[in-house]
Amino acid sequence: MSEILVNCELFEGLEQAAASRLARIARPQSLRQGEYLFLLGDHADRIYVVMKGKLEVCFPFSIGGRMKDVCVETTSPGHALGWSAFVKPYRFTMSARAAESSEVAGLLHKDLMQVFESEPRVGQTFIHRVAEMMGHRLLTMQALWARELQRAMAGGWPESPHAAR
Repeated sequence: MSEILVNCELFEGLEQAAASRLARIARPQSLRQGEYLFLLGDHADRIYVVMKGKLEVCFPFSIGGRMKDVCVETTSPGHALGWSAFVKPYRFTMSARAAESSEVAGLLHKDLMQVFESEPRVGQTFIHRVAEMMGHRLLTMQALWARELQRAMAGGWPESPHAAR
């Protein structure tokens, strides 16, 4: 497990000793295809690293009067998800489900904080990587929003009442 953590986007560049320490606090979890790891709005107390398989990060939309999960991103081994565990209000902002049989390693917020207190460089690397993940997600959501806005505008956009002023 430590090899995947060493190569994980969150802990890239860590020394073997630090990666081994993280591997010791990681809790493995298996998921069947279609099973949810977490749902939008759930309390976020851990971050996950995909060890095997693929997970889809989804957002629920009402389509034709039915709620459907729309896949925003697919994660594969070595990638992390669930950074909401380190951002208030500690609630997942999307859902995650297994696209195929998968295995993840969960790292509890409180356990990681203990490591970071004793090894600030590990914590610094982690926070930097979480910020990168958040930036990537923001760009993804911005692109999706812009595409939908363009579709709406192509269908005709009502004139603003403020345009004549």
